[in-house]
Amino acid sequence: MKEIYPELIEYIFKYYSEYMTNNEKKAYNHYLINKKFGDRENLHPKLIELKERNLTNNLEILNLLNGGIDDFIKNVAIRIFNENKENLKLNLCPKCSKVARTPEAKQCRFCCYSWRE
Repeated sequence: MKEIYPELIEYIFKYYSEYMTNNEKKAYNHYLINKKFGDRENLHPKLIELKERNLTNNLEILNLLNGGIDDFIKNVAIRIFNENKENLKLNLCPKCSKVARTPEAKQCRFCCYSWRE
């Protein structure tokens, strides 16, 4: 597999997050908390605690998000692929070699080939 295409990026980011660095995890949590709560006021104290625990002022971490969430996801997935390709068990179509939708899928979303038993 030479090409890292959008569906493969999505698959790696979704199913191999254990390979994210601590800073990548913190950056993603920061993004998610900001997206969910933003500047909302009158949050329950437990949600305020959750928000404060996951937001960061660390510029090194925040810089990971400079290009936006799509670039962040792409950069993380490419790094994970390049550093761990021998450990990634990608569910690839036996016919066209593209990644399936999920690790358990048995039908290709690209060529519609089915490898059900």
